[in-house]
Amino acid sequence: MKKILFVLFVLLVTCGFAAAQEEEGLGLSAGVELGFGDVADKAVFGATPQLAYENSFLDGALDVAAGIEYTFTFEDGTPQELFAEEDIGYNLFLNDTSVLTFNLHNENDFSTVPDFDAAGDGSIFEPSVAYGLALDAGDLVFVVGFPIGYQPETTFGAYATAGFVFPFGLGVEATANLDISPDAGYAETNLLFSYGADSFTAELEIDADGEFKAYTISPYLEWYFGSWTVWAGVDFDNIGGEGSVTVEPYIGVKYSF
Repeated sequence: MKKILFVLFVLLVTCGFAAAQEEEGLGLSAGVELGFGDVADKAVFGATPQLAYENSFLDGALDVAAGIEYTFTFEDGTPQELFAEEDIGYNLFLNDTSVLTFNLHNENDFSTVPDFDAAGDGSIFEPSVAYGLALDAGDLVFVVGFPIGYQPETTFGAYATAGFVFPFGLGVEATANLDISPDAGYAETNLLFSYGADSFTAELEIDADGEFKAYTISPYLEWYFGSWTVWAGVDFDNIGGEGSVTVEPYIGVKYSF
């Protein structure tokens, strides 16, 4: 899941990826996600094998993650798509309760069949800085990032995120996104509610366009069974916008080594 990676980063930055160091394993995971297209119009089955790696080094100061996905869509011509992302972060522990994280993120999304071309959001390089503070009432985090698109065109943007996670697992996160170039303006707003427990994580993401006229609502559930992770979600897109609302469910499973 692409969308959950940033959520995990926000939740983990406040503790400097300490959990990753305590857990045994190689940091590898392999799985597959099954999508069903827009079931409100025409269901189209798709399969996405996934491979990911994440680990922490230098006593939790350096975090490295990478993932690759390849999607087969089973319709005329069997379109195929490759998505890859890489992430590296350095945690500067200011004291026992606060950490400053410098992060570099890169992702590439390409159509490979029938033609090799940019797909989805294309290619984006994103530097960001996060500050996490552990309080008695919970964990507070602020993130500022500057996404730079370099394929198929050059674009510049900025975003600011504020999040809070209560000790009992409930989290809330709000993000304001700006377009800087080629067209300057307010792009969209993201609001995320999450709840994490030992055996599952639940999320509700709400995205609004710059004019707050069209919305995407995305509930998501993830369950943990030892080394296995199972997830399910659905995206309700274009709510309130012109045209029809799309409904795209998906399920997935992975194994961590």
